Amino acid sequence: MYIASFRPHPRHRKSKPPTVAGDPLRRPRTALVAALSLAVSACAVIPAYHAPENTTPLHFTAAPLNKTTARTDDNTHGGKAQHLIAGAPPTEWWRQFGSPQLDALVEDGFAHSPTLASTRATLRQTRFLAQAAGAARFPTVGVDASVSRQRSPQQGPLSPTIFNTVAGRLTVGYNPDVFGRSRFTRQSAVAQAQQQRFELQAAYQTLAGNITASAIQAAHYQTQIDASNRILHDQQRVLDVVEQQYRLGAEPYGNVLTQRSQVASTQANLAALQQSLAVVRHRLAVLTGRYPADLVRHLPRLDALVLPANIPLRLPSTLTRARPDVRAAEAALRATYAQYGLAYAQRFPNFTLSAAFGSSAPNLGDVGSAAFNVWNIALNSTATLFDAGALKYRSEAAKAGFEASLGNYRNTVLQTFEQVANSLRALDNDAQALRARKQALAAASEALGMARDQYRLGSIDFQTLLTREIDASNTRIDYLQALQQRYLDTTALYIALGGRAWPLHEATSSTTAVHD
Repeated sequence: MYIASFRPHPRHRKSKPPTVAGDPLRRPRTALVAALSLAVSACAVIPAYHAPENTTPLHFTAAPLNKTTARTDDNTHGGKAQHLIAGAPPTEWWRQFGSPQLDALVEDGFAHSPTLASTRATLRQTRFLAQAAGAARFPTVGVDASVSRQRSPQQGPLSPTIFNTVAGRLTVGYNPDVFGRSRFTRQSAVAQAQQQRFELQAAYQTLAGNITASAIQAAHYQTQIDASNRILHDQQRVLDVVEQQYRLGAEPYGNVLTQRSQVASTQANLAALQQSLAVVRHRLAVLTGRYPADLVRHLPRLDALVLPANIPLRLPSTLTRARPDVRAAEAALRATYAQYGLAYAQRFPNFTLSAAFGSSAPNLGDVGSAAFNVWNIALNSTATLFDAGALKYRSEAAKAGFEASLGNYRNTVLQTFEQVANSLRALDNDAQALRARKQALAAASEALGMARDQYRLGSIDFQTLLTREIDASNTRIDYLQALQQRYLDTTALYIALGGRAWPLHEATSSTTAVHD
């Protein structure tokens, strides 16, 4: 960390204690101000903060990206091809899935989420603290008044006297902030308020992502439950056939037990899916600010969701300015740098200018009379002469804290690019996986149909039929999982690219913007 010479703000150089005409102390005070100005010009503080420079890559991934993903052999919503186009991701990106139920859930979450309410309150708190810190730039003006009645003690033959005192005083105090204590305190508070503003934007983004992902998972579980019910129905029909064959002596009882075990296994899986669906529904209720028992809204279905066909891809150089979490990390970096400056400035003397003017008279009518007026002007200075290095160590600790914050910021940037790269790769890989799962499902379903016909005709044994059943069940589950994953990874890509989820007023309102 380089140390640069400190140049005081013009208002610091012009600040002078008030003078009174004919004041015999004017020359000493002038000398003090001159000495103070000389000290200011000679002092050294940390250099001004500069935002870290990010060497952004030209591409998100090492290997070139396919501009168009694969598509399945049908025209289902989740099987269409997706295209990467130039541009910024859309605002309110969840609406691209074409689900009114999903839109209503997200709006519900924005309106009732206690997390957002807490983050907004914290933003207001940091904003007011920043404004309070900014008030240190200005003088403080106070007034006090008193009325007293006193009895003097008896002194020798003199009788004690009883008298009144009416006093009033106007006081002015100012901290010239020679070494930047107030300035660094203000900069830290402002940066913390700006960090909280970006944290609020990130909270909107996180909430929208969690609601969207949970709604997709709920739709996936419901689809799996429907598919499992159909599989259970088919398995029950096969069990009826096997039991009939056993009664006719064509099948051993062991085959009946095996099929019963298969039916029971499917029933157990169905119960597990019901539990998973209940957990996701409860999570959605909490995300939208409700108790689990209060979520009665209809959830979107997986086959009703629309996979966005065009995915806008922004330039890598614009990514860090679009992500609120990165901007929050940069604001935190500015705050820690200001704290380092404050800790360093505390190693130098602190100066305070004060002035008072008032009147102290025996009667109210005499208050303000020249004979009873009083005034004073003072320049105070405090400095630590010996503390066994405590102030030095604190400033070094604050410097280390800034370096740690710098590392956290750079790590946040790297993770941002990692998330985008992962999501972009997933976009193409998910499409290929879904196409393969679709082909496998079609083949397994056809093989199962043929096996059932052959079993009724006695051309294959029961074990072959059971194998076909298990294959068909597993391939259907794999297909639904691949379909869900495609929606989830598209959601992750919108978030990774910094698609705006927060209302516009949260980013531009004067209640959230704080300036130094």
